[in-house]
Amino acid sequence: MKRIDIYTIDIGGGHIAPAMALKEQFDILGRKDLDVRVVNLGIVLRMSFLRHLYKYYWDKALRYPPLINAFYRGADNPYFMKIIDRFMGVSALPRFVAYLEREKPDLVVSTYFTFTHFLELLKRAGQLSAATVVLNPEPFDSHHIWFSHSFDWSMVFSEKSREEIVAKGFAARKVRAFPFPIKPSFSRRTQSKTTLRKSLHLAQKPFTVLFFFGAEGVGPVNKFISTLVERKCAMQVVIICGRNEQLRSEMESLASGSHGRLTIAVRGYVTNLADYISASDVVVGKSGPNQVFETLLQRRPIIISSFLANEKETTSWVMRNHVGWLTRSSGHLATLLEKLAEHPTILRQYEKNIVALKLRTGAPEICDFLLDVLKAKRPARKRTMGEAIRHMKERMVEEGEAMTRRRVKNVATRQKRRRARSRGKLAARTARTAALKAKRPKAAASGGISAAKKKSGTSGPGRPRRAKD
Repeated sequence: MKRIDIYTIDIGGGHIAPAMALKEQFDILGRKDLDVRVVNLGIVLRMSFLRHLYKYYWDKALRYPPLINAFYRGADNPYFMKIIDRFMGVSALPRFVAYLEREKPDLVVSTYFTFTHFLELLKRAGQLSAATVVLNPEPFDSHHIWFSHSFDWSMVFSEKSREEIVAKGFAARKVRAFPFPIKPSFSRRTQSKTTLRKSLHLAQKPFTVLFFFGAEGVGPVNKFISTLVERKCAMQVVIICGRNEQLRSEMESLASGSHGRLTIAVRGYVTNLADYISASDVVVGKSGPNQVFETLLQRRPIIISSFLANEKETTSWVMRNHVGWLTRSSGHLATLLEKLAEHPTILRQYEKNIVALKLRTGAPEICDFLLDVLKAKRPARKRTMGEAIRHMKERMVEEGEAMTRRRVKNVATRQKRRRARSRGKLAARTARTAALKAKRPKAAASGGISAAKKKSGTSGPGRPRRAKD
């Protein structure tokens, strides 16, 4: 029996959702000769400190986007995060080696950069015989952090992402583009809105807005709902709070009051999110790729209220294709929702735009691809521990030298630019001086010093010429 491991971690839903989509698709195939597992290495490798640190950072980043926005672009180089991951993963690497020795996967898929860096190190040291595949969860952005030259394949979810990572020096033949993978259980609902609302215990007729900000329920829900309450908007609002129990308590308290023609329905963590999306007229949330594609697959427009640096390109894609809107203030959101409620033709046009995209899940194609990789896998010669340590040292020295070369090159480039700017400024000053001289009238043409004045010993009106000694 062949074994496929999909490595992920429970920090946000962006890494887990694609992994679960592939797992569900493999289960549908029903291959008896195949064992596919989604492995949360944060738990399996007992990486408690790293896991809690990343969770703390991600929670703060969701609440204060500048934290991740400042970090994201600065980390877009092939060395920065590798050094951090190797330093913080010193205790986890031996456990990872033991896990691989015990489980012996034939193919590994990494959905998280830390595990990609761990696997890269083990692969370069000759301690990993499995075929290796990177899954980049950002559909329109190819950040260096997700990829490794040592891996056999890299999977991306748009041609833009593929072109970007190839431009960064990765071999084009090792990069494959697929449609974004969505869980088969999220397939498009065919029931009418009325039928779905009835089954979900919602009012059947009003204009319905779904607020959903990921499994953790972190987003500006309070201020949005407060503005809708103040305006007494005529609509039905459904709030999915996820695991955020504090938000659920606050929203349930708010929903218990009377707000005119505005009704509020509150839910916690749900497993039938696709039903709620399809039962709504429009969805409000952040531009995480999973939420965007899951919403559009149900042919519902999305209103993006916020996005992080890694979600900027997804937001641009939504706006460019006219399948959603971007709003940053509660007042603007309330005005937009009132406009959509009064003019249903706008929503119908956006739904037509979604249909024109012909979106589909890439899970079946990716599973077929992974099976082909598994068939083509060749047995690798495994080094002895002594050879592995020597090889690892050599690789680390090579990477250190590469970093030094890059730093020297950057310094030289900056110096070259400074010299070029200095030459440019000097040339500009010279040109200005020459221009000024050219504008001055010549002495002969402007009645300069006459021969008579020279003879009389004066150099100008009222100026006696200095006598020679």
